[in-house]
Amino acid sequence: MAPGPLFVIGSGPMIGSHIPRLFATHGFTQVALFSRSADNLARDAAFITTASPSTTVHTYAVDVTADDHFASTLEKAVAEVGSPEVVVYNAARINFAPFGQYTAADVRRDFEIPNLGLHTTATVLLPRLRALAESEPEKHPALYVTSAAIIYQPLMPVYSLCMAKAAQASLTKVLAEETKGLVHVALVTVGGPVSFEEEFNNPSNIAIKFWELYQQKKGSWEFEIKCGW
Repeated sequence: MAPGPLFVIGSGPMIGSHIPRLFATHGFTQVALFSRSADNLARDAAFITTASPSTTVHTYAVDVTADDHFASTLEKAVAEVGSPEVVVYNAARINFAPFGQYTAADVRRDFEIPNLGLHTTATVLLPRLRALAESEPEKHPALYVTSAAIIYQPLMPVYSLCMAKAAQASLTKVLAEETKGLVHVALVTVGGPVSFEEEFNNPSNIAIKFWELYQQKKGSWEFEIKCGW
């Protein structure tokens, strides 16, 4: 049986396009991408369909911190693409700034993208993932979140992101407990900066970690899988 749709919130040239590209080559024929930039979405859609011409990619330009608009955009995607089987939350903002020279507004923005965005995503989509688990037990409904080792080892140059990611990991843990046994909620925790030149923390290798989570059998689901550390 073919898997249901894949939703990726936080599409982009690195992790956010390599995950759906890999899943598409493994039979996911319906993919929905969400990002603020329509131009980036078009580029990412082409990157995916070049690898998997049978996959249909739907794109949605939206700011994940615009709560009501983001929620309605997710609802629209469900209506157009179908209720997802796998949701990947990859949205975040990375800024390097010394303490004392970074504004409260910047810290607030850094918090909102990974946390309020994930909260809205879970509010809209977790009930549907739960319903899928109950109606089609052979499926693998999942919510996967891109995390980072800074939740354990904070670094001053990215202290704002450290706070935001630590909060996001806590929210993800709560969601995992709330849906235990029904929806596979999990973190992929990346060990450092991501680039194409990194031996382990490159987009293709990180995408494989998400696929490894999806391959896990029910009853053996892990909450966290690490990459590059």
